[in-house]
Amino acid sequence: MNTYDILIMYLVAGLLASVALSVLAIRAKVIRRGAMPQSVMVGTLVTLSGFPSVLLFILFLAYTTLVTRLGKERKVKLGVADDVEGRKANQVVAVGFTPAVMAMASSIMYAVGLTEASGVFLASYVASLAAASADTWASEIGVLSRGRPILFTMPRARVSPGTSGAVTPLGELSSLAGSASVALTYLALTRVFNTSPLWVKFNWGSLNPSIQLVLLIIALGYVGEVMDSVIGALTQPKYYCDRCGVVTEHEVHTCGERTRLIYDPRVKLSNEAVNLLESLIAAVLAIVITLSFSRLLT
Repeated sequence: MNTYDILIMYLVAGLLASVALSVLAIRAKVIRRGAMPQSVMVGTLVTLSGFPSVLLFILFLAYTTLVTRLGKERKVKLGVADDVEGRKANQVVAVGFTPAVMAMASSIMYAVGLTEASGVFLASYVASLAAASADTWASEIGVLSRGRPILFTMPRARVSPGTSGAVTPLGELSSLAGSASVALTYLALTRVFNTSPLWVKFNWGSLNPSIQLVLLIIALGYVGEVMDSVIGALTQPKYYCDRCGVVTEHEVHTCGERTRLIYDPRVKLSNEAVNLLESLIAAVLAIVITLSFSRLLT
């Protein structure tokens, strides 16, 4: 079986498997019913890159779903438990678009014989997942912090938990842990599938995960999360609740008080757009760095 046959096989199998897994994800409240088309699209593109890529993506979803459900009662009280019911369609695209495109690009490069280019895109696939994981862990665990969140653009202001651009020490440590969870899982899966037949691992043989590469992926995941906080702080409106004396991103604070606008950026981005940009930054940085230091690929 040549590489083109394997690619076609994965395309067909990926479409069927993505439909089945999306149904299970809806029942498990990982995604919402309206997000099924986007979920199938992302899953199919990721599947093109081989079984290990699919397994890494599934484990990434499992990790992020678990941290999303941590402290559910406190998150409901704070008014930041929206993701507990599953990701919406735009959230699925924001989290999955970049990894899906990088996985597809890696598989195509491998199929046409460009092994080194395949390894570069595979590294960017893992890095974009690490960035998405870092952001989710920082947000979902950081919001439970007892410490005061700090906003990059207003470091002295009291900030409501869950505000875009706000960070806490707990959140930053969780970000590193989230990034490491993907990088180390990638390392473990590569070791497991190292001796597998080509049709199983497909393009995964194009990238040898050295310790330097694993550390790079962890760093890029964390950098992506930091960029998410900075971009979120600069591109999303901020409001002030006079009753609670805190900065928030909601026109009506969780206390029920209508807030007043105190920061109105010229360029406005939704939280989903910021998430998409974050993973794209991590992926592009992975491409640039691995191309500049090709020894990271071997």
